[in-house]
Amino acid sequence: MSRHRCCASRTGTGKWPGLTEHYLFKADYTPMLSPKLAESVGGIRHPEDLYKVALCCATDPWWKIWFEAAGVPFDPDRVIAGPMLGSQAYDAMAALTDQGAAILTRNIYSALLAKGQLIQPFEVLGSDGDGYWLVHLESRRNTPKIKVFRDWVLAQTADIRDSEALPA
Repeated sequence: MSRHRCCASRTGTGKWPGLTEHYLFKADYTPMLSPKLAESVGGIRHPEDLYKVALCCATDPWWKIWFEAAGVPFDPDRVIAGPMLGSQAYDAMAALTDQGAAILTRNIYSALLAKGQLIQPFEVLGSDGDGYWLVHLESRRNTPKIKVFRDWVLAQTADIRDSEALPA
């Protein structure tokens, strides 16, 4: 983290030397795609139906983890390889433009789901145990702009953390 940066977000377990970490939410993920793409293949009703559409970043380990969480073995031989973009933001754009299903963090893309721009065909979430964290240098923890930003981000994500604490 550059000394010029105020804060950053990181994905992981929350242990980075020299940084103060503030937990935001779980890095759980699930397939998402445009309603138009789902309709074009007669709907996505079962996890196996995802093999009817291209999978963005099909070699991402999250796909295998998600399929197994859904109770279906991941079969790379059935995958239609979609764009290999290397970033959730780009994968989400590919999904929005009907280029394939993307494996995305639900909490980050919930607004697109709420607007109907993307659909999440299954409630199943995959997890590798990581979370999203706001981090900053320990030496800058009392900097006014960091305190203001940290408090704002933690307030914006409080409902997500509260919902994670609820029993399933």
